[in-house]
Amino acid sequence: MKKYLLILFDTNENYEAMTPDDYQKEIELHGKWIQELGEHYDSGEALEEPSKTIRGKELLVTDGPFIEAKELVGGFYVIRANSFEEATDLAKGCPTLRLGGAVEVRPIMHIEM
Repeated sequence: MKKYLLILFDTNENYEAMTPDDYQKEIELHGKWIQELGEHYDSGEALEEPSKTIRGKELLVTDGPFIEAKELVGGFYVIRANSFEEATDLAKGCPTLRLGGAVEVRPIMHIEM
């Protein structure tokens, strides 16, 4: 099986409006989804703010990235699938989508070192 990166995009508003109980339920939904993925699950983590971006030869450091003012990368998963289509179908179960977020599916290039 090949590995795929699922990048989770969300908005701050979704999480700012959550009570601690709502947030705990969201974490539980992600845990349940991970169990449903079974052998397809490899790893994943939620990401915290703030972030910094380093650009170019000049090593310019800025706050961000700012994809859109409201959008943020909230976390990622690495999954295994037999094809890009299968990885995309598996990503459709991600709880982030339930809140109106987005999931970007990217094949991970295997490079022999």
